[in-house]
Amino acid sequence: MQPIGSSNAQTTATAEGPRTGRTALWGTVIGLAVLVVIFAVALIQAAHSNSLLGWVLAGIALGWLMLAVWALWMVRKAAVFGREQMRQAQDQLRAQHGRAPATPSAAAGPGQSLRDEKLAHGMQVILVQSKVVKEQLSSPDPDAEHVQRALETIDMTAANGLRSLKDSGTPVSGTVED
Repeated sequence: MQPIGSSNAQTTATAEGPRTGRTALWGTVIGLAVLVVIFAVALIQAAHSNSLLGWVLAGIALGWLMLAVWALWMVRKAAVFGREQMRQAQDQLRAQHGRAPATPSAAAGPGQSLRDEKLAHGMQVILVQSKVVKEQLSSPDPDAEHVQRALETIDMTAANGLRSLKDSGTPVSGTVED
């Protein structure tokens, strides 16, 4: 069992593992360089011999070069999209298990977003309980017990929110009543 935020929770790459990113980059660079050389040679040959076949071959080489650049651009775009989807899925999984997101903003301290969520929930509780008090006071026969419980919930939620703002390390305590 690991505590929340443990450094062991994240997997680390081993030195013996394959470097697929660097290998793919060099393969891409070499492949594009070969296509550029083929296009340059075809273009020079076509200009030198000034034949229709030479220009057709140069056009085909240009087409393959453009196709390779387009494919590279699409793969990079898909990789960025996939990386963003994985980050969102990991943040959603962390949020479901009560953990702070992996990438807090620069101004935010660790766990501040979880604190913000708790404060937002507290404000929602206060608004609901305020609505209960208003409904009870506007009714012809107000229930004093409902009003008293709603006011106690508002007091407790506000105190917990202030305590959370003062010291974000302490957990919010109290009983939530519907």
